Amino acid sequence: MIRCSAEPTPPIPALFEPVFYIVLQGSKRLTFAGRTHDFGAGTCAVATVGLPFISQVIEASPSKPYVGAELRLDPGVVAELLITLPDASERDAPSFATAPADPMVLEPFGRMLRLLATPADAAVLAAPFARELCYRLLQGPLGNTLRQVGRRGSRFAQVRAAADRIGRYADKPLNVKRLAADVGMSPTSLHRHFKAVTGYSPLAYQRYLRLLEARRILHAGDALVTTTAFTVGYASPSQFSREYKRMFGEPPVRDMRRQDRAA
Repeated sequence: MIRCSAEPTPPIPALFEPVFYIVLQGSKRLTFAGRTHDFGAGTCAVATVGLPFISQVIEASPSKPYVGAELRLDPGVVAELLITLPDASERDAPSFATAPADPMVLEPFGRMLRLLATPADAAVLAAPFARELCYRLLQGPLGNTLRQVGRRGSRFAQVRAAADRIGRYADKPLNVKRLAADVGMSPTSLHRHFKAVTGYSPLAYQRYLRLLEARRILHAGDALVTTTAFTVGYASPSQFSREYKRMFGEPPVRDMRRQDRAA
């Protein structure tokens, strides 16, 4: 996926799924768990689980727009590659890491981007190119972080399973004790490790996902605020509006009007 902007953007809450990302032109700022990362052209990153971020384009213009590109990471491909690679990873590797783009990474990624112009070729070549990209990433400075995507049976894998389950059932009440049991952890251990990986407690993570989905629904059409609140799992529309304003800076109706003006 290619992302472009002809002007700087305000800070926008977003979710980084397991992904490889590279800035091709301009600059972007990401804030995660209170830490700020600035990306200039030629900087790449790997995120290994759905991570709540505040995203902001900080350098862009009509003559030189911001351009970034991303590729979803396939845990199955990474796990398969780990079988053939020596396990030299750090067990406590971060869930998000950045590094200057390496030519060995840029080469297969560039070939993948060129496939956007030839869909017939993409159907055949995209998968092997993506596999090669993962292989190169595993061999470079982002390798320790990427290994977490493919490693099974680890604490990180348990946290990722918990995050996936919260995402699938974000509109349902969250029973943390049951979630912990489902992924093979105690509630205390789940809370500690989940926050270490994502920057959020399980309940706060669910709230973040609900509000992101609510904003997507409201910006997509003519949905009512109250209906949307119930759809994403809120029992109280007033609580929904308060938390929406806290996250996005304005209550839902004003945020929708601002979006309409921008469009």
